[in-house]
Amino acid sequence: MSATTPLDRHSDERGHLVTVTAGTDVPFDIRRVFWIYGNASGAPRAGHASRLTTEFLVCVAGACRARLDGPMGVVDVVLDRPDASLLVPPLTWIDLLDFTSDCVLLVLADTPYRPDASITSRLDFEAVRAG
Repeated sequence: MSATTPLDRHSDERGHLVTVTAGTDVPFDIRRVFWIYGNASGAPRAGHASRLTTEFLVCVAGACRARLDGPMGVVDVVLDRPDASLLVPPLTWIDLLDFTSDCVLLVLADTPYRPDASITSRLDFEAVRAG
């Protein structure tokens, strides 16, 4: 969780192609895909933890920073390469920060969207984590 994982990149004189394969690169069946772009300067995103969902993040353009609070403590990961991924397991608080103006962050998830599965309060998150 503390660092990005490289993805399979194929390069030649025409440019680069990056592949992502469910079950190999993404360790789950993909049930939902979304992307974040055009984020207002300085505006954070996420600010939650999921009770159920695992997410797979790839910054396909630009850059942002993910601050994760999970089993390994608090870690900051810069997402600034389209051939690197970040896996975010359930019960990991995530804040997305420092978006560049050209950032496009692709997110693959293993569950459909369920608002009732999100923890949006840090206090509630700490209570759940404490058991």
